[in-house]
Amino acid sequence: MIAGTLTALSQRNESFWIGIGLLVAGAFVSSFTQITSPPVGEVLGIFGVTVLAVRLLVGIYTLLRTSVKAGRTGYQEGKQDN
Repeated sequence: MIAGTLTALSQRNESFWIGIGLLVAGAFVSSFTQITSPPVGEVLGIFGVTVLAVRLLVGIYTLLRTSVKAGRTGYQEGKQDN
């Protein structure tokens, strides 16, 4: 169980840093290149924001799912005590 938790935490941290890295790289590329056919800096920034947004949504979903499971378990245990 601990190994699964550590793996999940490392993946979450990696995706966070990848998103931040893409966002910063997009800002640097945009500041150094003025005219490019596909705006590379903007594309990198959009990818970075997308990675961060998906990570945030997954975190919220995981938190809510865990809360619902704990609430359901507590409700069932409370019903058994009566």
